[in-house]
Amino acid sequence: MAMPPADNRRPVLVVGASGQLGSRVVQQLVALRRPVRALVRRTSKVDHLRLTGVELVQGDLTDPPSIDAACQGAGAVIATANAVAPLHGSSFAAVEDRGYATLMDACKRHGCGRFVLVSVPVTPHDQAVPLCRYKRLIEQRLQASGHEYTVLRAAPFMDDWFSLIGSRLPARGDPAALINRPWGFLQTFMGAVGKLIEQRGMALVPGPAGTRQAFVAVDDVACALIKLIDHPSARNAVLELAGPQWLSWADVAEIYARVLGRPVRVVSTPAAVFRFQQVLMRPFSQAASNIMGLNWLAARSMPVDDQGTAAALGLKLIVAEDFLRAKAALAP
Repeated sequence: MAMPPADNRRPVLVVGASGQLGSRVVQQLVALRRPVRALVRRTSKVDHLRLTGVELVQGDLTDPPSIDAACQGAGAVIATANAVAPLHGSSFAAVEDRGYATLMDACKRHGCGRFVLVSVPVTPHDQAVPLCRYKRLIEQRLQASGHEYTVLRAAPFMDDWFSLIGSRLPARGDPAALINRPWGFLQTFMGAVGKLIEQRGMALVPGPAGTRQAFVAVDDVACALIKLIDHPSARNAVLELAGPQWLSWADVAEIYARVLGRPVRVVSTPAAVFRFQQVLMRPFSQAASNIMGLNWLAARSMPVDDQGTAAALGLKLIVAEDFLRAKAALAP
């Protein structure tokens, strides 16, 4: 069945608009001159979102009345919110379970356009890692909702993983960089490893140096999500987006070495260490346990079946070296 033409006069509701990916979605929508409704928490930093064509609305996935109000009149929804680096006591159960259920109900009630969800690739260990487990739950509910949807399972973000192995370079020029979120556990971790590559020529990676990932840039994921709002073949589809190269950690270290003009060596942390830390932290902090679980997954190659998604959407994906060189050209 052919889809009716998209109504570009109705705003695109971006849920998680103040986050790293959500901010890029908002900025790219503005560049395309599409009206945007950016859902942000009352305490979020939003100066970078005060752009012509952006309607800032305060709300929270844990606050059903605010979600209901935000959905009224929306022409499409792009949902990027997650509980990976939680603030103000948010949790996976509150955000990814009850919060997304509330959002789906409100979208269906108000006849919002297509619901575009960013998710993560399927792994054999989804049930062991909260982010993966909850994304599978959201996907299943969305598919059963009767509301039009598209799910995009994106490969690991180079913006984040190139930082987490010991560098602040990828965060340059990004007002919403994940590694700058004021979550105590994350800031303690980055305080310990944040400049290992720049200052000591050391990349502290999860798993063997030969472990390969199809890293993708956040800008490319944002672009894909926007294109999926209207793409006819994406109706009620689950798609995967891989980066343009499968890179090992050793490859990433070599790219850093070329960009920085100094040797960078790989220091590997065995996967078992992250698994042990994940289990150890679980009773005290699900979010911290989740981070260790993601590192445990990153210690092995994560399967991503690109399915030609980038080509179908007309995307020219950013390669890792170009990404890092562009960051290096910015002021620290």
